[in-house]
Amino acid sequence: MGHTLKGSAAFAAEKSHRDIAYEVMTLVDICVDMILTGNVRPRFHQVEQMVGDLSLQLGGSSSIFAAQIAKLGTRTAALGWLGADAFGDFALSELDKTGVDVSRVKRHATMRTGVGVALSEPEDRAILTYMGTLDAPNSSDLDPSLLGLIAHWHIGAYFLLRGLQPHWPEWLRLCRTAGITTSLDPNWDPNECWTGIIEILPFIDVFLPNEAEALAISRQINIQDAARSLSQYGPLVVIKCGERGAIAARGNKLWELDASKSTVVPAHIADTTGAGDNFDAGFLHGWLAEWDVNPCLELGHRCAVSSLEHPGGIHGQLVIPAGAVGCSGKARLK
Repeated sequence: MGHTLKGSAAFAAEKSHRDIAYEVMTLVDICVDMILTGNVRPRFHQVEQMVGDLSLQLGGSSSIFAAQIAKLGTRTAALGWLGADAFGDFALSELDKTGVDVSRVKRHATMRTGVGVALSEPEDRAILTYMGTLDAPNSSDLDPSLLGLIAHWHIGAYFLLRGLQPHWPEWLRLCRTAGITTSLDPNWDPNECWTGIIEILPFIDVFLPNEAEALAISRQINIQDAARSLSQYGPLVVIKCGERGAIAARGNKLWELDASKSTVVPAHIADTTGAGDNFDAGFLHGWLAEWDVNPCLELGHRCAVSSLEHPGGIHGQLVIPAGAVGCSGKARLK
């Protein structure tokens, strides 16, 4: 990893004698999302078509997650890379406004800021991604000195942050021995190979795939079997099932949130971008505060639904007013 790694006892002793600066830290896949809406399909041969609207939004799974959990009152910090360009200026400003500490987000001298172009419909979206600085993170970003500052580490966009994939096992082992809890949202694998996840699940406390990801990774054919299968590796598994709700599993125990029975429904759906990331933030905010699983599912659902009513992932996020008590301390499952 490019560092001399301290022993777990040294980390634990150091951590116990200092205040935790951040309850959550994540390496963000920070980028810009250009969201187009309209009932059209792209056509080649120079066919020009009109879209209904366009908006420029902060993008990235972990960026949206960090913004939402910070707005819920959790002290949150981000690491990452941006280009020294106008898109980078925009993305950094938008994340900073949410209350996330962005002091560790760096500018790359030669790479341009990553950009996603999404054609969004009410129930789905198609995405084209220019990687840019999304490919910049490397093992040097995983500095062991950070472990003395945090209580929880979240991994998002596992398959996009390609340079970090070989280094997550060692990093997660360090987190585990230092008493730091962890979570993982894999997001979609563009290559549809799904490798590497099973190997790190024993070091993950909360695993947060969506339904398609869970089925692909587990090689199961129904969501309940996928949840049980994945949970056998150790984590609490929380699977997002879109408009149907979500389920969670630990061993043979299942929890279910049936969205059809919920009083929390969107007035309308403007865009599905970031709904799953906002769910992650709501669920983990409750989990870190040591709530039972069902209330965690309910808060995750509220966060996801709230984001559906606005374009992009951050503008519809739930907010806990300044001064309200956030979550703190080590998490444990009840």
